[in-house]
Amino acid sequence: MIEKYTLGVSETNWSYIKAVSGVLLIMTTTKTAMNTVGGQGIFGYGKNDFMANFGRSKQQWWKSLQALSLAIVATTMLKDSYVSLDTAAKNAIHKDIAKEVF
Repeated sequence: MIEKYTLGVSETNWSYIKAVSGVLLIMTTTKTAMNTVGGQGIFGYGKNDFMANFGRSKQQWWKSLQALSLAIVATTMLKDSYVSLDTAAKNAIHKDIAKEVF
């Protein structure tokens, strides 16, 4: 079986990239949510010092992780945009052929 490549990356590797993207996004979003809820609570309830200070000792590490997460999300969006435009171009060609034949 011949594997399909998009932007020079195989479909198998794209699935790994998307999985890593999802995990990083969940990690960074959870940390931000913990800090927000811990510091401000939900409608003033549920304030917690542990949650408010989660990850403070490694703030630079979390910032780097969030930047990496955003870069991978942008890359997957670029790939999906490329696939969408490629599909639209192919559909336009088929539509023109159908007009000529029928």
